Amino acid sequence: MKKTNGKIDDCLSTRNGHLFIENLDTVELIKRYGSPLFVFSEDQIRRNVRRFQKAFQKGWQNGPVKILPAAKANWITAIQRILAEENCGCDIYSPGELSVALEAGFDPQIISVNGVPKDEEHIYKCVKTGVRITIDSEEEVDMIAKATSELDITAKVRLRLKPAISGFIRHTDFSAEGLVPTDIAALVYKGGLSLEKVIEIGQKILKMKNVELVGFHEHHGRHHPSTLYWKEQMKAFARDLGLVCKNLNGYQPEEIDIGGGFPVPRDPFNAMTHYSDPLQLGALHAISKGLKVLGSDIRYKTLAKLIDPIVSKPNQKSAPTVEDYAEVCTSTLQEELLKHGIKTDGLLLQIEPGRAIHGDAGIHLTTVRNIKRLTSPIRWTVIIVDTTEFWFTGGRLEHHLHDYVFANKTEAEMTGKADIDGRSCYGDRLMPTVLVPDVEVGDILALLDTGAYQEVSMNNFNAMPRPASVLVSGNKSSIIRRAEREEEVFIRDVIPEHLFKEEV
Repeated sequence: MKKTNGKIDDCLSTRNGHLFIENLDTVELIKRYGSPLFVFSEDQIRRNVRRFQKAFQKGWQNGPVKILPAAKANWITAIQRILAEENCGCDIYSPGELSVALEAGFDPQIISVNGVPKDEEHIYKCVKTGVRITIDSEEEVDMIAKATSELDITAKVRLRLKPAISGFIRHTDFSAEGLVPTDIAALVYKGGLSLEKVIEIGQKILKMKNVELVGFHEHHGRHHPSTLYWKEQMKAFARDLGLVCKNLNGYQPEEIDIGGGFPVPRDPFNAMTHYSDPLQLGALHAISKGLKVLGSDIRYKTLAKLIDPIVSKPNQKSAPTVEDYAEVCTSTLQEELLKHGIKTDGLLLQIEPGRAIHGDAGIHLTTVRNIKRLTSPIRWTVIIVDTTEFWFTGGRLEHHLHDYVFANKTEAEMTGKADIDGRSCYGDRLMPTVLVPDVEVGDILALLDTGAYQEVSMNNFNAMPRPASVLVSGNKSSIIRRAEREEEVFIRDVIPEHLFKEEV
Protein backbone atom coordinates (compact mmCIF):
# COMPACT_ATOMS: atom_id res chain seq x y z
CA MET A 1 0.00 0.00 0.00
CA LYS A 2 1.33 3.38 -0.95
CA LYS A 3 0.71 6.21 1.52
CA THR A 4 1.48 9.84 0.74
CA ASN A 5 2.33 12.42 3.41
CA GLY A 6 -0.50 12.96 5.86
CA LYS A 7 -2.78 11.13 8.28
CA ILE A 8 -3.66 7.49 7.83
CA ASP A 9 -5.93 7.52 10.86
CA ASP A 10 -6.03 9.07 14.34
CA CYS A 11 -2.68 7.69 15.50
CA LEU A 12 -0.86 6.83 12.25
CA SER A 13 0.61 9.14 9.64
CA THR A 14 3.27 9.10 6.96
CA ARG A 15 5.98 11.75 6.87
CA ASN A 16 8.75 11.94 4.29
CA GLY A 17 8.44 8.26 3.42
CA HIS A 18 8.32 6.96 6.99
CA LEU A 19 5.41 5.66 9.08
CA PHE A 20 4.76 7.53 12.32
CA ILE A 21 2.68 6.39 15.29
CA GLU A 22 1.57 9.51 17.12
CA ASN A 23 4.73 11.66 16.88
CA LEU A 24 7.33 8.90 16.73
CA ASP A 25 9.03 7.44 13.65
CA THR A 26 8.50 3.68 13.58
CA VAL A 27 11.86 3.19 11.90
CA GLU A 28 13.54 4.83 14.89
CA LEU A 29 11.50 2.65 17.25
CA ILE A 30 12.95 -0.46 15.60
CA LYS A 31 16.46 0.97 15.95
CA ARG A 32 15.87 1.66 19.64
CA TYR A 33 13.95 -1.46 20.75
CA GLY A 34 14.79 -4.09 18.14
CA SER A 35 12.79 -6.13 15.67
CA PRO A 36 10.14 -7.44 15.67
CA LEU A 37 8.12 -5.16 17.91
CA PHE A 38 4.52 -4.62 19.03
CA VAL A 39 3.69 -0.93 19.41
CA PHE A 40 0.60 0.52 21.10
CA SER A 41 -0.73 4.07 21.11
CA GLU A 42 -1.86 5.21 24.56
CA ASP A 43 -3.61 8.21 23.05
CA GLN A 44 -5.59 6.05 20.62
CA ILE A 45 -6.80 3.75 23.41
CA ARG A 46 -8.00 6.79 25.35
CA ARG A 47 -9.66 8.26 22.24
CA ASN A 48 -11.47 5.00 21.54
CA VAL A 49 -12.78 4.68 25.09
CA ARG A 50 -14.02 8.26 25.20
CA ARG A 51 -15.67 7.87 21.81
CA PHE A 52 -17.58 4.77 22.96
CA GLN A 53 -18.63 6.46 26.20
CA LYS A 54 -19.84 9.61 24.45
CA ALA A 55 -21.68 7.80 21.65
CA PHE A 56 -23.53 5.31 23.86
CA GLN A 57 -24.34 7.86 26.57
CA LYS A 58 -25.82 10.15 23.91
CA GLY A 59 -28.23 7.44 22.87
CA TRP A 60 -28.96 6.08 26.38
CA GLN A 61 -30.17 9.17 28.22
CA ASN A 62 -32.50 7.45 30.71
CA GLY A 63 -29.64 5.82 32.62
CA PRO A 64 -25.86 5.65 33.03
CA VAL A 65 -23.46 3.96 30.60
CA LYS A 66 -20.30 2.14 31.59
CA ILE A 67 -17.63 0.86 29.19
CA LEU A 68 -15.99 -2.39 30.33
CA PRO A 69 -13.26 -3.18 27.77
CA ALA A 70 -12.57 -6.90 27.37
CA ALA A 71 -9.28 -7.70 29.10
CA LYS A 72 -8.82 -10.79 26.92
CA ALA A 73 -8.17 -8.51 23.93
CA ASN A 74 -5.12 -6.94 25.58
CA TRP A 75 -4.35 -7.77 29.21
CA ILE A 76 -0.92 -6.08 29.42
CA THR A 77 -0.92 -4.46 32.87
CA ALA A 78 0.08 -1.00 31.63
CA ILE A 79 -2.74 -1.06 29.08
CA GLN A 80 -5.25 -2.07 31.75
CA ARG A 81 -4.05 0.79 33.97
CA ILE A 82 -4.78 3.26 31.17
CA LEU A 83 -8.35 1.94 31.01
CA ALA A 84 -8.75 2.15 34.79
CA GLU A 85 -7.58 5.79 34.63
CA GLU A 86 -10.31 6.40 32.04
CA ASN A 87 -12.89 5.30 34.65
CA CYS A 88 -13.74 2.16 32.71
CA GLY A 89 -14.90 -1.12 34.15
CA CYS A 90 -13.29 -4.36 33.04
CA ASP A 91 -14.63 -7.52 31.41
CA ILE A 92 -12.51 -10.45 32.57
CA TYR A 93 -12.61 -14.18 31.87
CA SER A 94 -9.89 -15.99 33.80
CA PRO A 95 -8.40 -15.86 37.30
CA GLY A 96 -5.26 -14.32 35.78
CA GLU A 97 -7.24 -11.55 34.13
CA LEU A 98 -8.98 -10.88 37.45
CA SER A 99 -5.57 -10.44 39.10
CA VAL A 100 -4.49 -8.02 36.36
CA ALA A 101 -7.73 -6.03 36.70
CA LEU A 102 -7.36 -5.68 40.46
CA GLU A 103 -3.66 -4.76 40.10
CA ALA A 104 -4.56 -2.13 37.48
CA GLY A 105 -6.91 -0.40 39.91
CA PHE A 106 -10.42 -1.02 38.55
CA ASP A 107 -13.33 -0.60 40.95
CA PRO A 108 -14.30 -4.22 41.75
CA GLN A 109 -18.00 -3.37 41.45
CA ILE A 110 -17.53 -2.73 37.74
CA ILE A 111 -15.37 -5.76 37.02
CA SER A 112 -17.53 -8.19 35.06
CA VAL A 113 -16.42 -11.80 35.61
CA ASN A 114 -17.51 -13.85 32.62
CA GLY A 115 -16.53 -17.26 31.37
CA VAL A 116 -17.31 -20.95 31.66
CA PRO A 117 -16.25 -22.98 33.51
CA LYS A 118 -15.34 -21.08 36.68
CA ASP A 119 -13.61 -23.17 39.32
CA GLU A 120 -14.29 -22.94 43.04
CA GLU A 121 -11.11 -21.04 43.90
CA HIS A 122 -11.90 -18.44 41.24
CA ILE A 123 -15.44 -17.98 42.55
CA TYR A 124 -14.24 -17.59 46.15
CA LYS A 125 -11.86 -14.82 45.06
CA CYS A 126 -14.65 -13.14 43.08
CA VAL A 127 -17.00 -13.18 46.08
CA LYS A 128 -14.27 -11.96 48.42
CA THR A 129 -13.22 -9.03 46.20
CA GLY A 130 -16.80 -7.92 45.45
CA VAL A 131 -16.75 -8.15 41.65
CA ARG A 132 -19.81 -8.83 39.49
CA ILE A 133 -20.16 -12.52 38.67
CA THR A 134 -21.89 -13.36 35.42
CA ILE A 135 -23.36 -16.81 35.90
CA ASP A 136 -22.81 -18.94 32.80
CA SER A 137 -23.47 -22.45 34.08
CA GLU A 138 -25.79 -24.15 36.54
CA GLU A 139 -22.85 -25.54 38.48
CA GLU A 140 -21.68 -22.05 39.49
CA VAL A 141 -24.79 -21.31 41.57
CA ASP A 142 -24.05 -23.77 44.39
CA MET A 143 -20.38 -22.73 44.49
CA ILE A 144 -21.41 -19.07 44.82
CA ALA A 145 -23.90 -19.93 47.57
CA LYS A 146 -21.23 -21.88 49.46
CA ALA A 147 -18.67 -19.08 49.15
CA THR A 148 -21.08 -16.34 50.26
CA SER A 149 -22.17 -18.39 53.24
CA GLU A 150 -18.65 -19.19 54.42
CA LEU A 151 -17.37 -15.66 53.81
CA ASP A 152 -20.61 -14.00 55.02
CA ILE A 153 -20.60 -11.71 52.00
CA THR A 154 -23.45 -10.89 49.61
CA ALA A 155 -22.48 -11.52 45.98
CA LYS A 156 -24.02 -9.51 43.19
CA VAL A 157 -24.60 -11.63 40.09
CA ARG A 158 -25.98 -11.43 36.57
CA LEU A 159 -27.27 -14.23 34.35
CA ARG A 160 -25.89 -14.69 30.86
CA LEU A 161 -28.53 -15.25 28.21
CA LYS A 162 -28.04 -16.74 24.76
CA PRO A 163 -30.91 -15.25 22.75
CA ALA A 164 -31.52 -16.67 19.28
CA ILE A 165 -30.85 -13.88 16.76
CA SER A 166 -33.66 -15.15 14.54
CA GLY A 167 -33.83 -11.93 12.55
CA PHE A 168 -30.26 -12.23 11.25
CA ILE A 169 -29.50 -15.28 9.17
CA ARG A 170 -26.67 -14.03 6.94
CA HIS A 171 -23.55 -16.18 7.14
CA THR A 172 -21.28 -15.60 10.11
CA ASP A 173 -17.76 -14.26 9.59
CA PHE A 174 -16.57 -16.75 12.20
CA SER A 175 -16.97 -19.60 9.74
CA ALA A 176 -14.10 -19.98 7.33
CA GLU A 177 -15.24 -23.44 6.34
CA GLY A 178 -18.70 -22.69 5.04
CA LEU A 179 -21.66 -20.36 4.94
CA VAL A 180 -23.09 -21.08 8.39
CA PRO A 181 -26.05 -18.84 9.35
CA THR A 182 -25.20 -16.41 12.14
CA ASP A 183 -28.14 -17.38 14.34
CA ILE A 184 -27.08 -21.05 14.28
CA ALA A 185 -23.39 -20.25 14.87
CA ALA A 186 -24.32 -18.09 17.87
CA LEU A 187 -26.56 -20.76 19.37
CA VAL A 188 -23.94 -23.50 19.26
CA TYR A 189 -21.27 -21.34 20.94
CA LYS A 190 -20.49 -22.47 24.51
CA GLY A 191 -21.23 -19.12 26.18
CA GLY A 192 -24.67 -18.32 27.57
CA LEU A 193 -27.61 -20.21 29.06
CA SER A 194 -30.87 -21.32 27.50
CA LEU A 195 -33.97 -19.27 28.25
CA GLU A 196 -35.44 -22.08 30.36
CA LYS A 197 -32.25 -22.45 32.39
CA VAL A 198 -32.00 -18.69 33.03
CA ILE A 199 -35.55 -18.69 34.38
CA GLU A 200 -34.87 -21.74 36.55
CA ILE A 201 -31.64 -20.32 38.00
CA GLY A 202 -33.19 -16.86 38.39
CA GLN A 203 -36.04 -18.27 40.48
CA LYS A 204 -33.50 -20.08 42.65
CA ILE A 205 -31.31 -17.01 43.17
CA LEU A 206 -34.22 -14.79 44.18
CA LYS A 207 -34.79 -17.13 47.15
CA MET A 208 -31.12 -17.21 48.21
CA LYS A 209 -29.91 -15.34 51.28
CA ASN A 210 -26.50 -13.96 50.25
CA VAL A 211 -26.85 -13.77 46.47
CA GLU A 212 -28.41 -10.73 44.79
CA LEU A 213 -29.51 -10.80 41.15
CA VAL A 214 -28.73 -7.35 39.70
CA GLY A 215 -29.14 -7.89 35.97
CA PHE A 216 -28.48 -9.77 32.77
CA HIS A 217 -25.67 -10.20 30.28
CA GLU A 218 -25.31 -11.31 26.67
CA HIS A 219 -22.38 -11.48 24.28
CA HIS A 220 -22.44 -12.94 20.78
CA GLY A 221 -19.11 -11.62 19.50
CA ARG A 222 -17.86 -10.46 16.12
CA HIS A 223 -20.11 -12.40 13.71
CA HIS A 224 -20.82 -9.60 11.23
CA PRO A 225 -19.90 -5.89 10.82
CA SER A 226 -23.37 -4.66 9.79
CA THR A 227 -25.53 -2.52 12.08
CA LEU A 228 -28.44 -4.81 11.18
CA TYR A 229 -26.67 -7.60 13.08
CA TRP A 230 -26.64 -5.40 16.17
CA LYS A 231 -30.23 -4.29 15.69
CA GLU A 232 -31.44 -7.88 15.57
CA GLN A 233 -29.18 -8.82 18.49
CA MET A 234 -30.74 -6.09 20.66
CA LYS A 235 -34.25 -7.16 19.64
CA ALA A 236 -33.51 -10.76 20.58
CA PHE A 237 -31.97 -9.73 23.92
CA ALA A 238 -34.96 -7.54 24.83
CA ARG A 239 -37.39 -10.29 23.82
CA ASP A 240 -35.72 -12.87 26.06
CA LEU A 241 -35.29 -10.39 28.92
CA GLY A 242 -39.01 -9.73 28.85
CA LEU A 243 -39.80 -13.44 29.01
CA VAL A 244 -37.35 -14.04 31.86
CA CYS A 245 -38.61 -11.11 33.96
CA LYS A 246 -42.23 -12.12 33.41
CA ASN A 247 -41.39 -15.57 34.77
CA LEU A 248 -39.58 -13.99 37.73
CA ASN A 249 -42.80 -12.30 38.87
CA GLY A 250 -42.07 -8.98 37.18
CA TYR A 251 -38.46 -8.65 38.32
CA GLN A 252 -36.79 -5.50 36.97
CA PRO A 253 -33.00 -5.47 36.36
CA GLU A 254 -30.70 -2.75 37.65
CA GLU A 255 -28.18 -3.29 34.85
CA ILE A 256 -27.88 -4.96 31.47
CA ASP A 257 -24.71 -5.80 29.58
CA ILE A 258 -24.71 -6.22 25.79
CA GLY A 259 -21.13 -7.53 25.51
CA GLY A 260 -18.88 -6.64 22.60
CA GLY A 261 -17.97 -7.72 19.10
CA PHE A 262 -17.68 -4.34 17.40
CA PRO A 263 -15.13 -4.37 14.53
CA VAL A 264 -12.22 -2.00 14.04
CA PRO A 265 -12.59 0.47 11.14
CA ARG A 266 -10.28 -1.37 8.68
CA ASP A 267 -11.71 -4.68 9.94
CA PRO A 268 -9.20 -7.43 9.06
CA PHE A 269 -11.53 -10.10 10.50
CA ASN A 270 -11.79 -13.17 8.22
CA ALA A 271 -10.46 -11.12 5.27
CA MET A 272 -8.15 -14.05 4.42
CA THR A 273 -11.19 -16.18 3.55
CA HIS A 274 -12.70 -16.08 0.08
CA TYR A 275 -15.72 -18.31 -0.25
CA SER A 276 -15.05 -18.75 -3.98
CA ASP A 277 -11.62 -20.28 -3.29
CA PRO A 278 -12.74 -23.93 -3.35
CA LEU A 279 -14.29 -23.48 -6.80
CA GLN A 280 -11.28 -21.60 -8.18
CA LEU A 281 -8.78 -24.07 -6.74
CA GLY A 282 -10.88 -26.96 -7.97
CA ALA A 283 -10.85 -25.47 -11.46
CA LEU A 284 -7.08 -24.91 -11.28
CA HIS A 285 -6.61 -28.53 -10.23
CA ALA A 286 -8.75 -29.79 -13.11
CA ILE A 287 -6.87 -27.65 -15.64
CA SER A 288 -3.55 -28.81 -14.19
CA LYS A 289 -4.52 -32.46 -14.60
CA GLY A 290 -5.80 -31.86 -18.14
CA LEU A 291 -2.57 -30.16 -19.17
CA LYS A 292 -0.42 -33.08 -18.02
CA VAL A 293 -0.80 -34.87 -21.36
CA LEU A 294 0.77 -31.86 -23.16
CA GLY A 295 4.05 -32.12 -21.25
CA SER A 296 5.54 -30.21 -18.34
CA ASP A 297 6.78 -27.19 -20.37
CA ILE A 298 3.36 -26.33 -21.77
CA ARG A 299 1.68 -27.16 -18.45
CA TYR A 300 3.92 -24.79 -16.43
CA LYS A 301 3.66 -21.98 -19.02
CA THR A 302 -0.13 -22.21 -18.93
CA LEU A 303 -0.30 -22.43 -15.14
CA ALA A 304 2.04 -19.44 -14.83
CA LYS A 305 -0.40 -17.32 -16.86
CA LEU A 306 -3.27 -18.42 -14.62
CA ILE A 307 -1.31 -17.80 -11.41
CA ASP A 308 0.19 -14.42 -12.35
CA PRO A 309 -3.03 -12.37 -11.87
CA ILE A 310 -3.64 -13.70 -8.34
CA VAL A 311 -3.40 -10.89 -5.75
CA SER A 312 -4.79 -10.69 -2.21
CA LYS A 313 -5.92 -7.36 -0.82
CA PRO A 314 -6.91 -6.40 2.73
CA ASN A 315 -10.49 -5.34 3.32
CA GLN A 316 -11.15 -2.14 1.39
CA LYS A 317 -14.50 -1.27 3.02
CA SER A 318 -14.60 0.49 6.38
CA ALA A 319 -16.87 -0.84 9.10
CA PRO A 320 -19.69 1.39 10.40
CA THR A 321 -18.62 3.97 12.97
CA VAL A 322 -18.88 3.70 16.75
CA GLU A 323 -21.62 6.30 16.53
CA ASP A 324 -23.55 4.13 14.07
CA TYR A 325 -23.37 1.11 16.39
CA ALA A 326 -24.29 3.20 19.44
CA GLU A 327 -27.33 4.70 17.76
CA VAL A 328 -28.76 1.40 16.54
CA CYS A 329 -28.06 -0.42 19.84
CA THR A 330 -29.49 2.24 22.14
CA SER A 331 -32.54 3.15 20.05
CA THR A 332 -33.45 -0.49 19.46
CA LEU A 333 -32.98 -1.40 23.12
CA GLN A 334 -35.10 1.45 24.40
CA GLU A 335 -37.95 0.65 22.06
CA GLU A 336 -37.82 -3.13 22.48
CA LEU A 337 -37.26 -3.23 26.25
CA LEU A 338 -40.32 -1.07 26.90
CA LYS A 339 -42.32 -3.21 24.50
CA HIS A 340 -41.43 -6.28 26.57
CA GLY A 341 -42.12 -4.72 29.96
CA ILE A 342 -38.58 -3.73 31.02
CA LYS A 343 -38.24 -0.24 32.52
CA THR A 344 -35.27 1.79 31.24
CA ASP A 345 -35.33 4.72 33.70
CA GLY A 346 -32.10 4.51 35.70
CA LEU A 347 -31.11 1.23 34.01
CA LEU A 348 -27.33 0.89 33.76
CA LEU A 349 -26.15 -0.06 30.26
CA GLN A 350 -22.78 -1.80 30.04
CA ILE A 351 -20.73 -2.49 26.89
CA GLU A 352 -17.68 -4.77 26.65
CA PRO A 353 -15.76 -3.84 23.47
CA GLY A 354 -12.36 -5.47 23.08
CA ARG A 355 -11.06 -5.35 19.51
CA ALA A 356 -12.77 -1.98 18.93
CA ILE A 357 -10.84 -0.39 21.82
CA HIS A 358 -7.45 -1.97 21.14
CA GLY A 359 -7.36 -3.06 17.49
CA ASP A 360 -6.42 0.17 15.71
CA ALA A 361 -4.30 1.29 18.68
CA GLY A 362 -1.61 -1.26 17.86
CA ILE A 363 0.81 -2.07 15.04
CA HIS A 364 3.44 -4.78 14.58
CA LEU A 365 6.82 -3.91 13.09
CA THR A 366 8.94 -6.61 11.48
CA THR A 367 12.11 -6.52 9.37
CA VAL A 368 12.72 -8.17 5.99
CA ARG A 369 15.48 -10.78 6.40
CA ASN A 370 15.44 -12.72 3.13
CA ILE A 371 13.98 -12.41 -0.36
CA LYS A 372 13.58 -15.44 -2.63
CA ARG A 373 12.64 -15.02 -6.27
CA LEU A 374 11.55 -18.00 -8.33
CA THR A 375 11.61 -17.39 -12.09
CA SER A 376 11.15 -20.91 -13.45
CA PRO A 377 9.03 -22.92 -14.05
CA ILE A 378 6.62 -20.33 -12.55
CA ARG A 379 7.25 -16.81 -11.28
CA TRP A 380 6.93 -16.35 -7.51
CA THR A 381 8.49 -14.09 -4.88
CA VAL A 382 8.72 -14.82 -1.18
CA ILE A 383 9.69 -12.16 1.35
CA ILE A 384 10.72 -13.59 4.73
CA VAL A 385 10.41 -11.38 7.80
CA ASP A 386 11.60 -11.88 11.38
CA THR A 387 8.18 -12.36 12.93
CA THR A 388 5.87 -15.39 12.77
CA GLU A 389 2.22 -16.39 12.60
CA PHE A 390 2.71 -17.92 16.05
CA TRP A 391 2.92 -14.38 17.40
CA PHE A 392 -0.47 -13.69 15.81
CA THR A 393 -2.35 -16.74 17.03
CA GLY A 394 -5.58 -14.83 17.65
CA GLY A 395 -5.52 -13.33 14.18
CA ARG A 396 -4.69 -16.65 12.53
CA LEU A 397 -7.64 -18.31 14.23
CA GLU A 398 -9.84 -15.48 12.96
CA HIS A 399 -8.32 -15.59 9.44
CA HIS A 400 -7.17 -11.98 9.54
CA LEU A 401 -5.61 -10.23 6.57
CA HIS A 402 -4.17 -7.02 7.98
CA ASP A 403 -3.71 -3.78 6.17
CA TYR A 404 0.00 -3.02 5.89
CA VAL A 405 2.62 -0.51 4.84
CA PHE A 406 6.40 -0.66 4.49
CA ALA A 407 7.35 1.70 7.29
CA ASN A 408 10.52 3.04 5.63
CA LYS A 409 9.00 3.24 2.12
CA THR A 410 5.51 4.64 2.59
CA GLU A 411 5.67 6.63 -0.64
CA ALA A 412 7.08 3.86 -2.82
CA GLU A 413 5.03 2.57 -5.76
CA MET A 414 3.71 -0.98 -5.56
CA THR A 415 5.68 -2.53 -8.38
CA GLY A 416 5.22 -6.23 -7.71
CA LYS A 417 3.59 -8.87 -5.59
CA ALA A 418 4.91 -11.43 -3.13
CA ASP A 419 4.08 -13.79 -0.34
CA ILE A 420 5.23 -12.44 3.00
CA ASP A 421 6.27 -15.36 5.18
CA GLY A 422 7.30 -15.60 8.81
CA ARG A 423 10.37 -17.19 10.33
CA SER A 424 8.96 -20.44 11.78
CA CYS A 425 9.36 -23.83 10.13
CA TYR A 426 5.64 -23.89 9.35
CA GLY A 427 4.53 -22.44 6.04
CA ASP A 428 3.98 -19.26 8.08
CA ARG A 429 2.31 -17.44 5.18
CA LEU A 430 1.44 -14.15 6.86
CA MET A 431 0.39 -12.25 3.73
CA PRO A 432 -0.53 -14.29 0.63
CA THR A 433 0.42 -12.72 -2.74
CA VAL A 434 0.08 -9.07 -1.75
CA LEU A 435 1.25 -6.00 -3.62
CA VAL A 436 4.72 -4.77 -2.60
CA PRO A 437 7.19 -2.04 -3.58
CA ASP A 438 10.77 -2.74 -4.61
CA VAL A 439 11.65 -4.53 -1.37
CA GLU A 440 15.16 -4.95 0.02
CA VAL A 441 16.58 -6.83 2.99
CA GLY A 442 16.35 -4.49 5.98
CA ASP A 443 13.05 -2.89 4.99
CA ILE A 444 10.46 -2.67 7.76
CA LEU A 445 6.94 -3.98 7.33
CA ALA A 446 4.17 -2.57 9.55
CA LEU A 447 1.08 -4.69 10.04
CA LEU A 448 -1.78 -2.43 11.12
CA ASP A 449 -4.66 -3.06 13.53
CA THR A 450 -2.80 -5.63 15.61
CA GLY A 451 -3.62 -4.14 19.02
CA ALA A 452 -6.26 -6.71 19.97
CA TYR A 453 -5.80 -10.46 20.54
CA GLN A 454 -2.40 -10.65 18.82
CA GLU A 455 0.32 -9.88 21.38
CA VAL A 456 -1.58 -11.62 24.17
CA SER A 457 -1.99 -14.84 22.15
CA MET A 458 1.70 -15.34 21.26
CA ASN A 459 3.34 -18.70 21.86
CA ASN A 460 6.86 -20.19 21.74
CA PHE A 461 6.71 -22.51 18.75
CA ASN A 462 10.24 -23.42 17.57
CA ALA A 463 11.42 -22.34 21.04
CA MET A 464 11.36 -18.71 19.87
CA PRO A 465 11.50 -16.01 22.58
CA ARG A 466 8.61 -13.57 22.23
CA PRO A 467 9.32 -9.95 21.23
CA ALA A 468 8.91 -6.76 23.24
CA SER A 469 5.95 -4.38 23.40
CA VAL A 470 6.21 -0.61 23.52
CA LEU A 471 3.71 2.07 24.52
CA VAL A 472 3.77 5.38 22.65
CA SER A 473 2.15 8.58 23.90
CA GLY A 474 2.75 11.66 21.77
CA ASN A 475 6.52 11.86 21.44
CA LYS A 476 7.34 9.45 24.30
CA SER A 477 7.85 5.69 24.23
CA SER A 478 8.23 3.11 26.99
CA ILE A 479 8.70 -0.65 27.23
CA ILE A 480 5.54 -2.21 28.71
CA ARG A 481 6.48 -5.85 28.12
CA ARG A 482 10.15 -6.67 27.65
CA ALA A 483 11.47 -9.15 25.11
CA GLU A 484 11.61 -12.70 26.40
CA ARG A 485 15.03 -14.25 27.04
CA GLU A 486 15.87 -17.66 25.62
CA GLU A 487 16.28 -19.22 29.05
CA GLU A 488 12.76 -18.06 29.95
CA VAL A 489 11.31 -20.13 27.12
CA PHE A 490 12.41 -23.25 29.02
CA ILE A 491 11.65 -22.01 32.52
CA ARG A 492 8.79 -24.50 33.04
CA ASP A 493 10.77 -27.55 31.89
CA VAL A 494 11.70 -30.19 34.44
CA ILE A 495 14.08 -33.09 33.72
CA PRO A 496 13.24 -36.27 35.71
CA GLU A 497 16.04 -37.58 37.86
CA HIS A 498 16.39 -40.84 35.93
CA LEU A 499 17.36 -38.93 32.75
CA PHE A 500 20.53 -37.59 34.32
CA LYS A 501 23.51 -39.80 33.41
CA GLU A 502 25.64 -40.98 36.25
CA GLU A 503 29.22 -39.88 36.06
CA VAL A 504 31.68 -42.77 35.45
